Amino acid sequence: MGDFQRAQMKHRDARVSAMAQHLRAAVDLWEEIHLHPFKKEEPSELPAPPPAPPPVVALPSEKLAYGIKEAAGALGVGRTTIWRAIKDGKLSAVKVGNRTLIRTEALQAWLSAPVGR
Repeated sequence: MGDFQRAQMKHRDARVSAMAQHLRAAVDLWEEIHLHPFKKEEPSELPAPPPAPPPVVALPSEKLAYGIKEAAGALGVGRTTIWRAIKDGKLSAVKVGNRTLIRTEALQAWLSAPVGR
C-alpha cells in the first residue's frame, strides 16, 4: 500500500498493511511461477515395482459362519456381490448384533446353485 493510500485512511489498521504485503508476496510468487514454470526432471532409475496384491484370506473349514468380508475373500468376489446376493434372496444371512453372518451351508448352496440369468 502506498503512502498516498495510507494518508487517505482515517483509521489505520495494521492488519490491512500486513494483508497488502502478503497479497503482494503472493502476486510476486505467482509471477515467478508463470515466468519460470516447474520442469519435471526425468527419473534416472527404473520405477518401483507395483505393490504386492493383498494376501488371500485362509479360512478354516470348521467355521460355522463367515462375515461379509471373509466370505467375499474366500470366494474371490467383492463385498458388493455378497450384499447383492443377500438382497436378491439368493444367499441367506443372519444378523448377530452389528455383524451380518453367512452360514457355511448357505455359502456352499449358493455356489452349487445353477447359474441363471
